[in-house]
Amino acid sequence: MKRMVHTVVLTGLMTLVAGWLAGASAGAATPQVSHMRINQSIPNINVCGFTVNSVVQGTFTSQVFFDQFGNVSSIQNESHVVSTLTNVANGKVVYVENSSRDRFQPSPVVHPDGTITQSDTLTGIDNRVYTSHSSVLVTDDGFFSITGTFDSQGNLLSVQVIEHGPHQFAGDFTVECDAIASAIG
Repeated sequence: MKRMVHTVVLTGLMTLVAGWLAGASAGAATPQVSHMRINQSIPNINVCGFTVNSVVQGTFTSQVFFDQFGNVSSIQNESHVVSTLTNVANGKVVYVENSSRDRFQPSPVVHPDGTITQSDTLTGIDNRVYTSHSSVLVTDDGFFSITGTFDSQGNLLSVQVIEHGPHQFAGDFTVECDAIASAIG
């Protein structure tokens, strides 16, 4: 369910970013900044096998950076969002937080030799599950950068990954569900 909520929120946010990009003037030199507050209640949803009420609150800020020709050179998204999950059967509560920065190139860089690179860098807390007593059950935080290099036909030549910090979740939703179940089950 977190993946679905995360996907729904991010899909909406990326649609907004695409709209901002379309409206950017060719001569823009300063970053284009947009800020959004999030306050969404989602009742009676299934999260990891439990029926919960979710309240998602926080902020999302997007900055679009331009090169000297007015082309988008990079995008940086910052989020500070907490989903409060309350088990409707027993009233127990757990929190799922994202407080991170994601900076990426929307278009790959094409090099003179024909190779192509694309990179994405995440910093902060990508995912943290904790209780009302601030007991952290699972955390994914720190620095994570990935750069892919491709040949001119799009075949992957190499991947460089740099990471620092604990990454207990690392996209494994079983780990997240086990943590949520231990708090609200």
